[in-house]
Order: sequence, then C-alpha cells, then structure tokens
Amino acid sequence: MSTHGDYSPQARSAAEGKARAAGVFAAHAEAIVAALPAVPVGHVLVAVVDEELTFTGTHHVAQGEIVTRIPQLEAAGWAMVFTSGADVTEVRRRADEMAMLARRRAEMITRIRARRS
Repeated sequence: MSTHGDYSPQARSAAEGKARAAGVFAAHAEAIVAALPAVPVGHVLVAVVDEELTFTGTHHVAQGEIVTRIPQLEAAGWAMVFTSGADVTEVRRRADEMAMLARRRAEMITRIRARRS
C-alpha cells in the first residue's frame, strides 16, 4: 500500500486498483447485505476483493480482532467493513466514495509527478 507522501508510479497504480476494486464491492452489494444477518453480536462483516479484482466473499471478524484480521484477509487486495443495518444503497454509496477518493489520489499523483518532471 502507498503512504500519504508516496507519489511513485506504484502508488498511482495502487490507487487505480483500489478504484477498480470499489466497483467490484458495489457489484456485489446484494451478496454483502445478504451476509449481514448472520454476523454474530460483537463482530463485523468484512468483504474482500483480491488482487485479481475477484470478490472472494465475506468474513465475520470479532471487533477486537479487526486490526490484526483485516490485513490478513485483504493480503494484496482490499477489504471493506460493514455492520448490521447496512443496506445495498449504503454499500454502493461507500464503494462509490472509495472509488472517487482513489481516483482523486491517482490524479493527484499524476499532477505532482508532472510538476516534478
């Protein structure tokens, strides 16, 4: 993953990948929402898209384990966390926001790199 001050071509590529992954989350909004009722109390639902931009499913993660489990689940891909009560509209809205922010980051990196050339 890129850091805030990373304006490398790899950081731009990572931002573009994140924007594409957001589209995969949005496309699977119904499956994500369908998995929410089975989430136990004290857990969240983590949806995962792998580096090949494949939706790999959802996982129940205890709230106290979020910090350690999410990096394991997303590996080289991406994860989004949901709590009960989320609906398809919210999943898509959050995915759209994720895509917008990632695209903005990619565009910003392009502008910064152009100025530095």
